[in-house]
Amino acid sequence: MNHPLDPKQEYGAVTEPAGHDGSRWLAAGLTAGLLMAAMGCGGGQPPERPAPAKPAAKAPETAAQSPAVEKSAEPATVPPTLYVYNPEERRDPFRSILVTGETAKTLESLPPLLQTEIGELRLIGIVWGGFGYSAMVQTPDGKGYTIRVGTPVGPNKGVVRQITDRYLTVEEKYTDIFGEKKVREVKLDLHPQKEGSE
Repeated sequence: MNHPLDPKQEYGAVTEPAGHDGSRWLAAGLTAGLLMAAMGCGGGQPPERPAPAKPAAKAPETAAQSPAVEKSAEPATVPPTLYVYNPEERRDPFRSILVTGETAKTLESLPPLLQTEIGELRLIGIVWGGFGYSAMVQTPDGKGYTIRVGTPVGPNKGVVRQITDRYLTVEEKYTDIFGEKKVREVKLDLHPQKEGSE
C-alpha cells in the first residue's frame, strides 16, 4: 500500500483514500470565493453617477406652452446633510459615574476620620465611665482619634451607632450597583480574632 506522504513516489501517483475528495472541495471553494470577490468588488472602481442633465437651449416661448409645464421639467435636488456631534450638555462617557471630580475635591477638604474608609480604621481602646462610652480609633497614618456614639466616620456617611466594652458598630449608607440605597453595619472589635485561632 502506498502512503500518501511518501516522498519516493512519483508526482501524480499519490492517491487519496476512498471517500476523501478534499482537493475537489478545496478547488470548488476557491473558485466560489474568487467569483464572489470579483462580483462584489466591481473591478475596484467606484460606481459612476449619471451626469446631471444639461438644460437644453430654450426655444422662444410660444403661446401653446404653459408656465406650469416648464416648472415640472426640472426636478429640485436637495443637498445631503452631514451629521455633526455636539457634546454640549452631555456627560463625558469616559468619566466614572460613581466618583466625580467634585466628590474628590470635597473629600480632600474633609477631616481625616471622614476621609478614611471604615475598614482601614483600627479600634485601639474603649473608655467608659459616668459620661458613657468613648472609643479610640487609629487611621492608617498612625494618628489616633476619640469617637463617641453619633460621630460621623468614613466617606460614605457612616455614623457610630453603638460602643460596648468589646466592640463598636458603625452604620454606613451606600448605593449598590443597581442604584438602590442600602445600609450596612460594620463592627470593629477591640481584640480581633486572628484567622485559625479560637
